[in-house]
Amino acid sequence: MASASTLTTVAYIFQKLYADNLGEAALREHPLFSQISKNGNFYGESFRYSVKYGNPQAIGGTFATAQANAGESKGLQFEAYRKTKYGFITLNGEAIAAAEGNRGALVDLVSNETDSVLAEMVDSLAFDLYRDGTGIRGRRSSASTNVITLGTPDDARNFKVGMYVQASSNSTATSLRTGSTYVTAVDEDAGTVTLNSAAAIASFADGDYLLRAGDATTCVEGLATCTPLVAPVLGSDSFRGKDRGADPSRLAGSRLDDTNTNIEENAGRVAVKISQRGKRANAYYVNPTNFWTVARRLNAKVEYQGAGGTADYGFEYILIHTPAGSMKMYSDPDCPTTRAYLMDTSAHYIRHLKELPHIIMDDGRPNLRQTSDDGIEVRVRSFHNYIQTMTSAFGVHSI
Repeated sequence: MASASTLTTVAYIFQKLYADNLGEAALREHPLFSQISKNGNFYGESFRYSVKYGNPQAIGGTFATAQANAGESKGLQFEAYRKTKYGFITLNGEAIAAAEGNRGALVDLVSNETDSVLAEMVDSLAFDLYRDGTGIRGRRSSASTNVITLGTPDDARNFKVGMYVQASSNSTATSLRTGSTYVTAVDEDAGTVTLNSAAAIASFADGDYLLRAGDATTCVEGLATCTPLVAPVLGSDSFRGKDRGADPSRLAGSRLDDTNTNIEENAGRVAVKISQRGKRANAYYVNPTNFWTVARRLNAKVEYQGAGGTADYGFEYILIHTPAGSMKMYSDPDCPTTRAYLMDTSAHYIRHLKELPHIIMDDGRPNLRQTSDDGIEVRVRSFHNYIQTMTSAFGVHSI
């Protein structure tokens, strides 16, 4: 009996068609990192910068009293050192040859992998910009063999498939467990990270902190350090060689730890604190989850920076009005869900050496031929640190 030709019976005649390019599901927006100024003159051993926090106090109603109390202005000189971060990729020689031109692959292999490791480096730098320099990305709450449930479910987004991780028994990442493993799956909705072998980390236990392998205490001293939620205490603080405890609000920003009040009200309260120091915040950064909460509660119009003209950065914001002026509230996936940061965007920058980041070409070559295999190696790096020039123009509150 005759039968109709179908896709299955005549499959041998059909070509397989492929998309013209790759879908970039790995890319993430970085509002704060993209908007912050970059200063590329980080030469020398270190960078010293001064913050003045007090004027001479020899003021009085009588000449004799004012003269007797003559004093000096107050200030501290901080010393920042470069933080270094590296990235590597290796490419097989046959794979490189097979991907040449536009017939064997969707994209050029060398360009794609090099661009990808640079993008991942930027992801890491943007993450670090909000943190405290320890490299901590999440905390283990419980485990079922290799499936790790995190104490803060949203922290799952801080991990990537293929990322090598270590564990520390303390939050300062100074007590590392022996061994490391890599991530095989991430479920951001469930707040879980699956490891290739949790047993590869000796004595790995509930309550341990997870971080990218090699990042322990080597990351940039970001907002969580420069503007901490807990005020520095005189005699106990040591930030870049100085004690900020004499005047925490002017040397380490303003803060408010109150999770019983809504986000936008706390933003106003911190903005007022900053205003009381004689400064004004013009930008406010929160996690997308918290941004959406505020947008719904205020029925706010979400605007687009630069819309209608030449946009510097295409990031959405809500205009938040406070007794201390208006601020643009940005949605930033790098910001922790438990914190929000206010700032004067002209009062900070990233100081770096060479490009941020850059391909290592100290010998003039963008890649190295492998000595024991048929392939090449590409190395990228960054030398940088975060600087606040007017520390009293920053603020933080808990969520």
